[in-house]
Amino acid sequence: MKIKVFAIVSVLLASFGLSAQTANEIAKVFCDLDRVPDYNYSTLILENINKNGKSEKIEIWQYGSGVDNGLKNVAFDFKAPASVKGMRVLQLEKLKKADDRYVYMPELRQSRRIPMTERTKSFGGTEFTYNDMTIRNEDEDDNSILDPNAKITINGNSYSCWKMKSVPYKKSEVEYSYRISWFDKKTYIPVRIEYYDTKDKMIKIYECLKIEIVKGATGIEYPLRRSNVITNLVTGRKTIATVKDFVFDEKISDAYFTQNWIVTGKAPKIKGKK
Repeated sequence: MKIKVFAIVSVLLASFGLSAQTANEIAKVFCDLDRVPDYNYSTLILENINKNGKSEKIEIWQYGSGVDNGLKNVAFDFKAPASVKGMRVLQLEKLKKADDRYVYMPELRQSRRIPMTERTKSFGGTEFTYNDMTIRNEDEDDNSILDPNAKITINGNSYSCWKMKSVPYKKSEVEYSYRISWFDKKTYIPVRIEYYDTKDKMIKIYECLKIEIVKGATGIEYPLRRSNVITNLVTGRKTIATVKDFVFDEKISDAYFTQNWIVTGKAPKIKGKK
């Protein structure tokens, strides 16, 4: 499984000249577009809202690097609230083998590797799972196009899409039986994903609330999923993810992508970062 800067932000290089036709080609474009930028950092605000409307916000600092042969490394540093402050997560993409993922829990004062069996669990107490923080390779699913000319409106924005069904080959590694996705034809970004269980009951919905064209430090433009929401239809809870203070293509220290960092939190300070 490839780590793609993480599924919430998922910085994608615009490639409007591509003309993917098959379901696998569409999925592959979405994966391959995410080979840039070399470095990125941002602040994530994850707002958990329960079925009664009560909310809690989590602040995370995120760091990404893709300079190691195009493989993506991602680090998350939880800053607030106090219940998760000091928690850190490190994801290291590997070539032709399972990614390495580690979590540091401050109350235990130790880090541990996250096994494949735990990647269906909640990411930091949100409705996102560890699996949601990655993008699956096109060859991990049986992909098929349900509608080549689907239309959908999300948060007031209208999209022309490919509507696709994706069935995982290894269902034991995910928390759903299959998913239905709407891929925007301009950016190849999935603007809506529905997750179903073995009884064809929808259990979770992901929606991209806002796509914004932003510039990196070198002037390259990227479509950024600026705001997203994932809703758990079983519990009635949802998490809204918003990206703030983002910077792309500006070098940061590789020290952030080490097991020493996950334990100590120590790495060279980024200029301009609070």
